[in-house]
Amino acid sequence: MAEYTDRSRFIPYRKAELIEFLCEDGALDAAQCEKFRNFTKVLESLYHFEFHKKLELMKNSYFPFNPDRDTKTKRVYDAAALSQHEAVLMADLTHVLNGANYEAITDAEVEHALREESLFWISLFVDFNDFSRVVLFRRGDVVKEAEVEHWFFRKKKVPVPTFERVVILVRFKNREYFEAKRKKTKQKPVKLPFEPGSVAMKLFKDVPKADLEMLFPNTETRMKPRDWALLLTPGLLGGVMVLVKGAVSLALAATLVWSLMKTKLNAGGAPVVYAHFSPEQGAALAAAAMAIFGIASFMGRQWMKFKNRKIFFMKTLADNLYFKNLDNNEGVLHHLIDSAEEEECKEALLAYYFLLTNPQGLTRIQLDDTIETWLEKNHDVKVDFEIDDGLGKLCTLGLASPGGTTHSDPAVWRVLGLDESCRRVDEIWDNLFTYNNNNNEGGSQGA
Repeated sequence: MAEYTDRSRFIPYRKAELIEFLCEDGALDAAQCEKFRNFTKVLESLYHFEFHKKLELMKNSYFPFNPDRDTKTKRVYDAAALSQHEAVLMADLTHVLNGANYEAITDAEVEHALREESLFWISLFVDFNDFSRVVLFRRGDVVKEAEVEHWFFRKKKVPVPTFERVVILVRFKNREYFEAKRKKTKQKPVKLPFEPGSVAMKLFKDVPKADLEMLFPNTETRMKPRDWALLLTPGLLGGVMVLVKGAVSLALAATLVWSLMKTKLNAGGAPVVYAHFSPEQGAALAAAAMAIFGIASFMGRQWMKFKNRKIFFMKTLADNLYFKNLDNNEGVLHHLIDSAEEEECKEALLAYYFLLTNPQGLTRIQLDDTIETWLEKNHDVKVDFEIDDGLGKLCTLGLASPGGTTHSDPAVWRVLGLDESCRRVDEIWDNLFTYNNNNNEGGSQGA
């Protein structure tokens, strides 16, 4: 059983399509394929029922922190209750993410994103002090190509290390923290775009590793040295030209005004700034006024360029987040539960099928290698199959058992035949609820 560090656990085919692949593999005849499909239908239902219960528990844990809730409650959540709900939510969420074959994003990967050059030429700042908890998970570590702008309006293709899926969870600190922060920075009172104390969850696709910081809800855009150079260089050169052109007129006008103030005094010695100007003097004053207007206009244009540059950055960020966002808050729970259900069912089906088609039995190592080789050879997919998860699920359902006395490598694993497996999963399904049995009414109540 090979150990891989460069392969994902995620099986990139839908469950329905994977079932068709197995039926088309040729190891089962038409009658057996029909039984296998019947077996998969009940197995899918069992997993759907199991994950529906998990979803309801997670929704209950998330309710006190959900900023989008539209239902009322009479319950008051004190600090202890909130802490307990948060602990349960994080434990369940981590379990579901692992089941969906997500990996935790490390602090080192986040630091790398903050240091690296952004694909979108945007420099972002994240104040991590605003959060009491930050959790990041990802799935699919690939390298994609992207077309970026180059010098002189040319474009080029560059390789971009990318996470195909990223889940981010942040819990904001309480309202007192943000009020103290506002007073400390002497900002005007404004309505926060989020609810203090709430938990925000987001699911994104195709996120460049260097741009993880753009996913945080409190990011601030900052201009890079390249942007400051593009903005300030022409501004400084233009400003020098305006000042040079206007300096003569301003100096002449200042001299003229000073001479008038000096020569025309009233009886009390107060300066009188009035006179009948000659045409030459009037032209000098008009030129001075035009110079002042030109300098003010130039400064206004440069300020507008700065503002427009920031607006461009914000639009670029908003556009990319809009098309990369897959789900938000409670919707993320639904999405992850569905994904985990798919992954767990696929793992169980693959392990069952290859044990079924190898009646002599296989060891853990043999089964793991057989599945990984089949996926790579027949369907061009390289995965690190979760052999322990696959066998564990079959063992829990009573469909498989090791030939030895332990789950160690020498043990040979076998599964029940199709007929017996169908009866077994049907029996489990029929006994999910047993109220009729308990009341001696005969028969059992299906789910």
